[in-house]
Amino acid sequence: MAIQHKFYQTDFGNGFRTHNAILDTVPYEPEVMIIGTFNPGTENANFADFFYGRNYFWPALKNLINNNRILSKRRMPQRGIPPVLLNPSVSEILDICFKLKLTFSDIVLETMHTGNPQFQLQSNDNVIFNNEQFNLILDKREKGINGLCELNILRQVNWNTQNIIQYLKSNPQIKHVYLTRKPTEIWGNEWELIKNNSTISGRHFTNIFTPSGQGKPVWNSMERLLSHWVRNDNPNFGKLDNEWLLNNGIYPDNF
Repeated sequence: MAIQHKFYQTDFGNGFRTHNAILDTVPYEPEVMIIGTFNPGTENANFADFFYGRNYFWPALKNLINNNRILSKRRMPQRGIPPVLLNPSVSEILDICFKLKLTFSDIVLETMHTGNPQFQLQSNDNVIFNNEQFNLILDKREKGINGLCELNILRQVNWNTQNIIQYLKSNPQIKHVYLTRKPTEIWGNEWELIKNNSTISGRHFTNIFTPSGQGKPVWNSMERLLSHWVRNDNPNFGKLDNEWLLNNGIYPDNF
């Protein structure tokens, strides 16, 4: 059985639902799409309750709409069961989505889907397949553990690219599309297919620093992440559209 995206088809309530790992049903017309990589439905390892539910993303957005760095930590710990009370709550997250007219999708729809592969699911987003270990959120082989690049070579990554293109084609009011990572290797290939598709041209496509906060120059700092998102001048990344921020009452000078 394939390892599907955790939100392959999910009803969050209040008019928010996903199909094909795209938040395609919302109680407003979305104006911004945030595209990520993969959120595997591994019950013993992935406790996310919404897109980007584990990292800095939602605390960072809450800071932005409050024009203040109120929150400084990830929403969930990197390992282990998260606390019962999370900040922001899912209810607050849906309110932020409504206020900023956001929608979400991930480029990978599922893994381990071709030819009924025999694998063992571990407790840390890892699988044992063909007597080798693969991590479902790792980009590529690192410290003896394979990643999604290696699974892709084995045709065990089912890309969501065409579904995303079709969704954007059906929603021309979405003018800003952000990829939450640097578009390298397999991710770059799929990102190019999306942003260069002639049926969805005329939009602002760019990549922003990963909300995981890992790597330079952010190094797990909320302050540096927010600054990168609104002020970045590194040619390897873009930034959030200044006019969009101001129209939503978010003032970059505060960050």
